[in-house]
Amino acid sequence: MLLGREEPETETYVIDQLIGYKDLGPFFRDPEVTDIYINGPDQVFIEKNNLMKDTGIRFESSDDVMKILQMAVQRAGRKIDFNSPLVNVRLPDGSRLNSVIVPNCPFPAISVRKFVQKKFTPGELLDQGYLSEQMLVFFEMAVKAGCNIVIAGGTGSGKSTFLRFLCSFIPKQERLVTIEDTFELDLEGHVIPLQQSNNVSIKDLMENTLRMKPSRIILGEFRGDETFELLQAMGTGHMGSMTTGHANNARNDLIQRLIRAMSRSGLNDDELTRHIVSSIDLTVFIKRFKDGKWCITEVNEVIDDRGKPRFVEIFKFNRVADRHEALNSLSKELLERLQDELGNQKLPNIKAFSGIHRGKGMVLPFDQ
Repeated sequence: MLLGREEPETETYVIDQLIGYKDLGPFFRDPEVTDIYINGPDQVFIEKNNLMKDTGIRFESSDDVMKILQMAVQRAGRKIDFNSPLVNVRLPDGSRLNSVIVPNCPFPAISVRKFVQKKFTPGELLDQGYLSEQMLVFFEMAVKAGCNIVIAGGTGSGKSTFLRFLCSFIPKQERLVTIEDTFELDLEGHVIPLQQSNNVSIKDLMENTLRMKPSRIILGEFRGDETFELLQAMGTGHMGSMTTGHANNARNDLIQRLIRAMSRSGLNDDELTRHIVSSIDLTVFIKRFKDGKWCITEVNEVIDDRGKPRFVEIFKFNRVADRHEALNSLSKELLERLQDELGNQKLPNIKAFSGIHRGKGMVLPFDQ
C-alpha cells in the first residue's frame, strides 16, 4: 500500500527496483519463462514456451547492468569484479545465475536459469505431443516394475522435468533417496532428498546413500565418480533407479559419456562398457526442436551383446509425420522380469510388451 492507496502494480514495480530486478521483475514471476539472458545494456532475451524472444528492454549503460548483477550476487553471498570476472550462484528462489564480465567479456553477460518446478499431468503431455498413449502406458509399467532408466538430452531439454514425471509412477511405499547438486525434483512419498555442499560431494552422498537402505536411488544428473556407484547399485538390489545426463542421443553417445564419467574408476573402457550394459535397461532421449516443439524422440532397450550394448528401438518420433511410432517389443528376458515384479498385474496389450520383434529401428552394436 503506497500513500494509503492499494496500487499492486506500482507496489510491485517499487519492490523490483529495491531488490535489483528493475524491469526484469515480470520475467522472474512469469512461470512460463525458463531463462533470462542479458547481453550488456542493449540486449535482453527470454526463453518462453521453448522459444527465444527479444524483450525490447534496454539499459542505460553497462554500469546499470553491473548494478543489477552486483546486487544479485551479493544477496547470494558472492562477489564479481575485475579480479574475479566469473560467477555462478544460486539465487534465493533457487534459480541459477551465471555471469562473465570485463576483462573476459566486453560487456556484462548474464544468464539466469529459473528454478521451474513444473509438474505435468499425463493429459498435458499427451496434448503437447510429448509422448503417445502407448508410451504413457509403457513408462508406467516400466517404472512400477523397476526398470533402470537413463534419460539423455541437451541442456534445457527437460530431462529433470521428465525424471520428476517418471518418479510419479513409483509405488508410494518404496523408500527413495534423491541426490542432486541443487534441490529440484521435490518428490512426494517416502523420500529423503540430498544435496551436495562445499564439503560433501555428489560421490560422498552416493556412497552414504547405499547405507540408507533405499528401494531406489534417483540421481539428478550423472557427471563423474558417482556414476560408477549408481550403476553398481542398479545391479545389486536397487532396481528402478534412474538418472539423467547430457548426450546427443540415447545410444552410442550416451554410452561414451557414461564411460568418460567413470574414467577414474580404475577399470578400462571394455570393463566399464560391460558394467553399463549389465545395469541399464532403458534409455530415453528428449529433444527440443527449433520451432519450440519438445518431446521424447527415442526409447531404447539396452541388450547385453557379449559385453557390448545393442540397442533395440521401442519407440521413435517420426518428425515428418509428427507422431510417435511403436517399433519393437522388449526382449523376452526383460518382459519376464517385469511380469515377475508386477505379480498378478498383467502387462498391458501394447506392442512394447508383445514379445514380437519386427526388426524395425534396430541399431547396430556399439562400436567404440
